[in-house]
Amino acid sequence: MFCFTFSSPPPRQSFLTQAPGDLLIEIALALESRADVLSLCLTSSHTYFHVASVLYESVTLRDLEQCTRTLRMLSQRPGIARHVRELSIELRSSCDYKQGVAVSLLASAAVRDAAATHCLDALTKFIWDADEKPYHEDMWFALRMGCPQLRYIGTSVGRYLPAHNSHLFDFVHLTGFSLTLKAGFYDAHMDTFFDEDRASSRQMWDMLILRCPNLEELIIEGASSLPTDIHTLVHARWPKLRKLVLGDVSIDWSPSPADPPDKRPFIAFLEAHSALESLSLSKYNVLPQHLSSIDPGTLRISSFTGTLQQLQALPHLHTHLKSVTFRDPMLTREISTQAVSALLQSLPNLNKLKVSFILHSMYDSGNLLRSLIVACPRLRHLDLTCGNKPSFQMDTFSKTVRGFPKLQSLHLTIVKYPGDEPLSAGAARIAKANPRLTKFKLTFIPPAYPLSLPFSLPHPPFPLPACSTGSFELTTDRHGLPLALLGFEHFRLVWPWGLGVFSSSRRYVSDLRPLSAPGRRKTGWRGVFGLLTERSPAGEEMRIIVFCGLLVSLAIWGFFLHRMRADNPGQVLGVAQTQKLPAVKGVLRFAPVVRMQATA
Repeated sequence: MFCFTFSSPPPRQSFLTQAPGDLLIEIALALESRADVLSLCLTSSHTYFHVASVLYESVTLRDLEQCTRTLRMLSQRPGIARHVRELSIELRSSCDYKQGVAVSLLASAAVRDAAATHCLDALTKFIWDADEKPYHEDMWFALRMGCPQLRYIGTSVGRYLPAHNSHLFDFVHLTGFSLTLKAGFYDAHMDTFFDEDRASSRQMWDMLILRCPNLEELIIEGASSLPTDIHTLVHARWPKLRKLVLGDVSIDWSPSPADPPDKRPFIAFLEAHSALESLSLSKYNVLPQHLSSIDPGTLRISSFTGTLQQLQALPHLHTHLKSVTFRDPMLTREISTQAVSALLQSLPNLNKLKVSFILHSMYDSGNLLRSLIVACPRLRHLDLTCGNKPSFQMDTFSKTVRGFPKLQSLHLTIVKYPGDEPLSAGAARIAKANPRLTKFKLTFIPPAYPLSLPFSLPHPPFPLPACSTGSFELTTDRHGLPLALLGFEHFRLVWPWGLGVFSSSRRYVSDLRPLSAPGRRKTGWRGVFGLLTERSPAGEEMRIIVFCGLLVSLAIWGFFLHRMRADNPGQVLGVAQTQKLPAVKGVLRFAPVVRMQATA
């Protein structure tokens, strides 16, 4: 007697479960979005073990609940916390500064407790970006003691200033420092914090100048029409400084020197830092005529942010620039697009541009995009903003932007043209016309209020200040043809008179293949209806055929109806007598032959 035992074959294991860790890390680094990295981590425990270092390398926390929960999790799971190398706290509160202080209290306590456990021992960069400074000053002490590799710190200052004995000023050998001046700072302490007689200001500059000689990146940001003074910066010398970002702050405050050959202090500061690669200035930092006095051989900057006049004053840098950002929007009534394009034509290596225009009328954008195409044929990244008035229609823009043969990313911010397509339809048009754009963003902003009212309204009822933003990612086949468009849209509407804010978000995937493509072709009545409603030449021809067929059907139906009534006059007479139609009776009175036949 024989006994047979049947066993199912073992399940096939995925390639990822057997791939070496180095290969998995390279695959994760090649992915462009964090969502794809997360999906890769969730495939198996083996993959998660090796790819977690890429997923948690940079952590950004944007609200109080996320901050407290994530930092508590990192404290309890040191195996994950050891992968965190960059931590950024970005907290936004309401206009009430008391709520900002409360948020700062809880968030700074969470950071302090997490750093005190020494679980963030691999942390190299920490950024605090909130409306107020950290409430707990000992948070900086915990970071300095619990994170021995920390070399880049950043903080924000609002209504409350750091104390003169704050642990913020105890760091040494920093390679990067960032200071963001919030609106509360300009309202309360615009002329006091950076005063040389203030102890906290002296402590900050002593830390940066004396104890951080290898500083590579310095950022002092802020936006205000009344800049604060930081003239102490011109006395510093950092031989390895590569990036300098200055917001609305005043530096070269001293009067003109008596001897004309002498250079301004800030110009001498720039010439002393020949290793600078990225320079960001505002109109309050230095005058354009002072920039023209820089020696041509001292700077080799590849990325510049500033005004149009400042860039015009640096002609010796034009051959080295690869990225240009115009900080302030340009008024089309004051600066013509021809002047901008003429300056951009002198930048032969430019591949990244960010520019914004304030349109005086709807017709100002007629040749704007074509001028940029002629001036920047090698552009790869474009960030274009046209505000105040409607500018481009999506159909026209999608066809015109094809003039950039190497464009890879796009961020377009415009006022929606009246009656134009919604955000999703416009994105589909751009993706079909420009399949090389792997990622792009579209933003519809509200127009300026067109009427000048004799009274002021905080929120005019018409038009409602609505803003729609969409981020799109395009996937193509091996031939470069568009397949699908992954979109994420966010809509925000501010109701008038302070009634509140309405916001909504959605994710979707749009199939960009033709209707005749395999797998998308619809059969039966659904296919016919889809062809009738399709906005394409085939759809237009189909609608014309259906309309002509309808006309022919009506003509045939009228012909047979007329013959039927001519062959049965008795039925017509009966209907006329029943309804007592005088017009029909009058016709029959003059037709005796027909009446005799009907009587017979």
